[in-house]
Formats: sequence, structure tokens, C-alpha cells
Amino acid sequence: MKQMKYILMAIVGTLFVACMGEDYAEPALEQSPYGNNALTESNLLTIQQLKAKYANIIANSAMVEVEEETQIKGVITGNDIGGNIYNEVSIQDETGALLVCIAQGGLYGPLAVGQEVLIELKGLMFGGYGQQPEIGGVYTNQNTGAQSIGRMSRYLWNTHYKLIGTPNPSKVEEMIEVFDQSQIANESYLAANCGKIMKIKGVTLKDANGKKVYAPDDGSVALTANCANRAFAGIDQNSLVLRTSTFADFANTIMPEGEHDIVGIFTRYRNTWQVLLRTLDDVREAEPEPTALFEESFLDPERKQGDFTIVDVLKSDDLNYVWNWDSRYGMKASAYVNSTYYPTDSWLISPAIDLSGKDDATLSFAQAWRYGNGVDDFHIYASAEAFDGTIDASKWTELNIDQWPDGTNWNFLTSKASLKAFAGKSGVRIAFRYTSTDKAAATWEIQNVSID
Repeated sequence: MKQMKYILMAIVGTLFVACMGEDYAEPALEQSPYGNNALTESNLLTIQQLKAKYANIIANSAMVEVEEETQIKGVITGNDIGGNIYNEVSIQDETGALLVCIAQGGLYGPLAVGQEVLIELKGLMFGGYGQQPEIGGVYTNQNTGAQSIGRMSRYLWNTHYKLIGTPNPSKVEEMIEVFDQSQIANESYLAANCGKIMKIKGVTLKDANGKKVYAPDDGSVALTANCANRAFAGIDQNSLVLRTSTFADFANTIMPEGEHDIVGIFTRYRNTWQVLLRTLDDVREAEPEPTALFEESFLDPERKQGDFTIVDVLKSDDLNYVWNWDSRYGMKASAYVNSTYYPTDSWLISPAIDLSGKDDATLSFAQAWRYGNGVDDFHIYASAEAFDGTIDASKWTELNIDQWPDGTNWNFLTSKASLKAFAGKSGVRIAFRYTSTDKAAATWEIQNVSID
């Protein structure tokens, strides 16, 4: 009987293997096992457009359910792989970033750094938590009944996203922007950049002494929501902190001494920047600052306007000047005096700058403006032609500036423009051209001009 039993088992096993055939070969997954593969791209907004649409909601730390079919698409820049970012991921496109809050652990599996994601927002909540834009669900305070933006369920989330392609972590490295410390209190800068992956260069953790750890839970450091806020030396703790959870994998790692470059997700809580490390790999050796090819701050009382030249193509005799040096604001242009607007055309021109031997170069400068027609009356040029102190506009090429201040305040914004077309040339000059009319005259301020 035993022999017959084994014979029957062998026959059944053989039949089972035969039935598998080629149809049971190792499957090739053409679609992701995660998310909703039925989603198709439509009604797509950039993150900047989404934030602009709900600007008042974000500013008031309120929330709203998205009722129209609306999608965003971006790349995952941060997740919970290091235990410091909890129940959320950061997503970023070429225009901005925000957080997606999900009541689920292990998000780093499907939502790896570098993974592109399409998200359908209809039926989800969108709002601001301390003015940080977030997608999620509704959180209800059990003590007060107050509601705010919070986490959505994992089941709801699973129907609202689609993975596109495979993760590309190197793409995220390319997305890292240098945090501009001069704009740390600039509301426009806060709103535009919160949620982004950024790098703050050459900073020192104030409390690092070779013994203290990032986030101890022994009572030695005051905690907020199980997180320790560590200050940076020389930076107001009300403006920027390194925020680490006591549940982070590196919570009890000793903080490094000396200057480092810190990479992380730069979120905000009201007007405080909170930097979230993803892993300890985000604490990097400080890279030496490259030597600028040219720089002029306009804030040095000994140099004042430096080697820049002012050429007035049009200026009323009633004006003493258009461009003038100011110890607080740098070089300042205005044609509004004694309640009168004056038509002007005035150029602030740099000395000759040698870009020979260079393959590329970038102009950077800080600017602020208010009143008048604003950016329509401002122009930035470059020229490699010989300059004799007079203006021939045909010899100048207008540059494309990446961003302008909105003109609602006096906060300086750092703007940049490519000088690649002038790389390899000597005698390159930069010109800031201010114009006005008898109907309108803005005030324009320039400082910290450099070429790298």
C-alpha cells in the first residue's frame, strides 16, 4: 500500500508540473503592484499653480476638499526610510514642493526617493499645517474637536496615485537647491520653497560637543511632538532649526562638530524653517565655496558703488541722480522726488570681467523693488563689446532673469541669469538699466552682485 501511495503522489506531482507549463513562468510585471494603474494624466496643475489656487487656505492653516478633477505630478524627494519623516512623503516638481500625508508605515517601499508619481486630488483634502502645504485627510483633536489637515487612510491613498517608471535617486540629487540664508525671513521665499529638498552650506550645530545626540528622550532636551529642535550656530532658532524625531534611526547618534553641509526637506511651521534629515547621509562634509569670478556687495562703506559706472542716457536737471549708493540697501535707483515722477533712462555698468577660459558662467544678484511699473522698467544686459562710456543699446544683450521680487515688500530676492553665451570672452560687462516716465517711477535696489 505504501508503494502504491508514493506512486500516486509522483503521478500527481508530474501532472501538476506539466499543467504549469509556460503560463506559470516567472511573471514580468508591466504594471506596478502599488497604487491605481488606471489613472491617466489629465487636468494637470504644477505644484506652484496648486499652491496659488489655494493660497488663502494655506496662509490661514485651513483645509478644503478638492472637488474638481485635479492632478499633480512630481518626484518623491523624501520618505520614512530613516524614521525621521513619519507618515508622509515630500513631492516636488520644477515649480515647487509639498507634503503628502498618509496613515501608513513603510512608505519608502512603493514611494522610494526618485520615484515619479501622478496624484489625483479629487476627494482628498488640501490645506496648510502651520502654513506648510499638505495633501491628506482630516485630523480631529479628540480633546477640543478642532479639525485640521492630517493623514488620509492608506486605502484612500491607494486609489489616488500612480507610479510612473522606476525610481531615479540621482534625479533628486540634481534637484537639491542651495538654501539662501539671506532670504531666511522672506515670506515669499518661505512660501515658494517650503517642502523642497535643499542644502544649507557650511553650518555648525550649536550644541554639538562630541557627546550630545540629535534627539535624546531622556529629558535633557525639550521635545515638541516627540521631536528635538537643534539650533545652528549664528542662526536665530526662531528662524531655522534641525528637527529630529526621537524615533529616527539616528536619534541617539552623536551630532558632528564643525562645519557641515546639511541636506534635508525644508518644511515650515509658520515662519520657522524646519529641516528634516532623511538619513544621516544628509549630513555631509562641507564643500569649499567656489571662488567667484567677480563680486561686488554694494554694502561696503569703503567701496560704495565699487568699480561700477553710472551712465545717464536721460535725466532731468531737477534730479541730482538716478542711481545712488545707500549704506543700508546698496545701489538704489529712483526718479520720484518731491511728489513728482521724472522720465529717466539710467545704466549702472560693471567693470570688464574676464570670462576667457570658462565654459559657463552665471550672474547672481539680490534685488528688491516697489512702486511704479516695476519689472517692466528694469532690464539687465551683458556685452563683450568695447565700452567707451557711452551707451549704444545695439551692443548689449538682454539677459533672462530666473525670478523677480513681486514688489509687495522690501525683502531682497536673489535672482540669476545665464552668461553661457559670453563664456570664453574677455571684457564682459553687466548693466542694470532703470527707466521711468512722468507717470510712474519705481524704486529699485541692487546688492551682492557676483559671477560664478
